[in-house]
Amino acid sequence: MSAEDEMISDDIDPNILVRPSAGKGVDIVKFGMRAMNFYGTDLKRHTFSLDMVMSIRWNDPRVKDLIPEGLDKLSMGWTQATEVMWMPGIVVSNRDIEKYEIISASVSIYPNGDVHRVERANTRVMKKFELEGYPFDTQALAVNIASSKYMVNEVRLVPDGETSGVQEDIWGLYNLKDWHTEAKEQYDGELQKSRGILNINVVRSLEKYSQDHLLPASIVLMISWAVFYFPFANPFITARLCLSILALLTFTNLMVKSSKELPGAAPFNWNDLFNQQIQTLMFVTIVLNIASEIAFHQFHQENLARGMNHEAKILMPVMSLINIILILGSGRYHWMTLQHSLYATKGILVFLIGVYAAYNVYGAQNPHCKKPIAEAIINLTPRTPREVDPETLEEVPPSYATLSIATLTVAEAVIKTGADEGQDEDCDM
Repeated sequence: MSAEDEMISDDIDPNILVRPSAGKGVDIVKFGMRAMNFYGTDLKRHTFSLDMVMSIRWNDPRVKDLIPEGLDKLSMGWTQATEVMWMPGIVVSNRDIEKYEIISASVSIYPNGDVHRVERANTRVMKKFELEGYPFDTQALAVNIASSKYMVNEVRLVPDGETSGVQEDIWGLYNLKDWHTEAKEQYDGELQKSRGILNINVVRSLEKYSQDHLLPASIVLMISWAVFYFPFANPFITARLCLSILALLTFTNLMVKSSKELPGAAPFNWNDLFNQQIQTLMFVTIVLNIASEIAFHQFHQENLARGMNHEAKILMPVMSLINIILILGSGRYHWMTLQHSLYATKGILVFLIGVYAAYNVYGAQNPHCKKPIAEAIINLTPRTPREVDPETLEEVPPSYATLSIATLTVAEAVIKTGADEGQDEDCDM
């Protein structure tokens, strides 16, 4: 008895169980994939969601007997086709567990033995995202298909460019760069598969990140520079310190929000470098503010303190602009790698602060020497006209009490509001 007769005697249909080229060679399956709708990425769970159409073709001469006479082709449901003919078992191999839902599927057979299976499905695909480049990252969203039961020496996939493509125009936080299909053979020990791949390369758009993080961070950073424009008067000591610390606390909240999209184990990235440098610049602002106050009120070096304060008006914006331009330019236009940008920004920060400190140490040791930088800043700074006492012909110092009280009241209200929002917000650390 032949193997075919033996299978028939055991109530097994060889047309369903045995592939067409069994014992003769490899069965060729042409595939095509088309992305219809994109539902975004989930960086924390390493997945992205897609509405896709999969099309596969192969040849099986045995299906000719299934076509009634007088018909050019016969179409049937996918579940019905699995009961009467052989199927290669092509599935999305990198899908999330139980996250492939078929919306519609049909199988068409032709008199020449060609079989065409088309199905549309919603799937959630597993993906190891490239997080080191965030938020300037380019992601390759790959959908892999393979036979669930046949190895590479039995079924081989071949791309069909006519049935592949990208239909979606809206990519959310990304912009479409390009796409392509390919087939490759993968050997993982005993698991030897022929895989078909639809690669969709997308580039993250900075519009959302700029509105949610870059712009607020820049505003808070510029507000922190305002401490150097408060007068050197006793009522303003607390106001100057509160403003600098309040700016740092506000940015810390923005920093936490900017990292919420990433998983906890995400590597050091451009967003971390940007946040780290802004935080460092705000800390330097606090240190310079305290140092100038100590020089003025404790050591009574009024000229030195005023010079430090005026020079900081230029130092902090210059350092901030250099750091921001280097980080954003290197991340967006690849001027430097992330590691080189880290070293460059830290080095520039240390160098400029060192020059500033040395310049002021020299001024402290030589109190009679004029500091040209501070003098130039003072001359360029518009001054408010002062009232003159008609009897003594001396300037009447302005009353700082009202302005100081107003500043402290606003600072207290903002801090209280930020604390209330922090209690209500669920932050994923």
